[in-house]
Amino acid sequence: ATVARRRRRVVAAGLAVALVSAGIGGGVGALVAGNDNGNTVVTTAGLERSSSTAGGTSPAAADTVSAAAKKILPSVVTISEESSSESGTGSGMIIRSDGHILTNNHVVSGASGGGSLTVTLQDGRTFDAQVVGTDPSSDLAVIKINASGLTAATFGNSDALNIGELVVAVGSPLGLNGTVTSGIVSALHRPVRTGDSTVQDQQNTVLDAIQTDAPINPGNSGGPLVNSRGEIVGVNSAIATVGGGGSPFGGTQQSGNIGVGFAIPGDYAESVATQLITSGKATHPYLGVSASTANENARSTASSGTGAQIRSMVAGGPAQSAGLRAGDVITKLGDRAVNDVDSLIAAVRSHAIGDEVEVTYSRDGQTSTVKARLALQPPTS
Repeated sequence: ATVARRRRRVVAAGLAVALVSAGIGGGVGALVAGNDNGNTVVTTAGLERSSSTAGGTSPAAADTVSAAAKKILPSVVTISEESSSESGTGSGMIIRSDGHILTNNHVVSGASGGGSLTVTLQDGRTFDAQVVGTDPSSDLAVIKINASGLTAATFGNSDALNIGELVVAVGSPLGLNGTVTSGIVSALHRPVRTGDSTVQDQQNTVLDAIQTDAPINPGNSGGPLVNSRGEIVGVNSAIATVGGGGSPFGGTQQSGNIGVGFAIPGDYAESVATQLITSGKATHPYLGVSASTANENARSTASSGTGAQIRSMVAGGPAQSAGLRAGDVITKLGDRAVNDVDSLIAAVRSHAIGDEVEVTYSRDGQTSTVKARLALQPPTS
């Protein structure tokens, strides 16, 4: 949405969001993110013991998990990345039988600086891999190995997911190849900011995430979240962690699973992957505004956390063309409530370039609605 965000205070012992590649060395930098209370940060994922979700699994559910795992496992790979500054492991999924593999950008970003990638299949075979294309702002990437006749995973309909639905996560947490965990969809359309410090487009690194309690740990990054039929509905990317006191980012953090994980929706990931395979890059829609979360000091009637206030607009961009002005507080885009700047970015990213969307906003105490046609986001300079 080309939105700028305010600097927020970080609260010790707050909730943190960690990317889940098991890395050593350089890796992902920390960012302040999340809500206006400042209790959510983005940080690197450290190695930590795993934990399981509470409660048991019924025999029927166990049979469903087993069937889903059996279908997806042949398509899941372990990705090892080595560079001069870092090394680590993550996961990926074969999406084409000719060796195209979908994963997270933060799993393979070190290879772009002269590093190397090795892919290990479920049958134990290993291959060198090359990067086909990366899209840092969506934290997605496609790599390729020189192999054929591979078992490609099938994409399901992530838009059809329901809260409470069974899902299964597969990957290589802590380097443990082919690990299967299960849980439910805890929430949908959760705005999660998980930017890599090397990403140029920091303002738009927000996932429109699926939240799940399926145990996810460092090394699960890039692996599939599947439905009961073993179809991809998400790309596992991040987990919430609990921080302690003593450092600007909450001190020592529990970097393993605590039952709050996040995945990039499969429909969106499939679209980005197709673009990366076709052209080596992906495009995104934008509204053409710079905004910040509305606060109590704003001149509008909006209170803290009740919208995204426009600070400036791109000349001739979608927002300006629709009649929006600086100072307007956007409270809804399409069918999505906009509570803060990150939810605005996620809502915009859930649409396609050229979509006409209704934008609800407040101005001088009055609520109005206009239609804006989302345009192609220009490349960042």
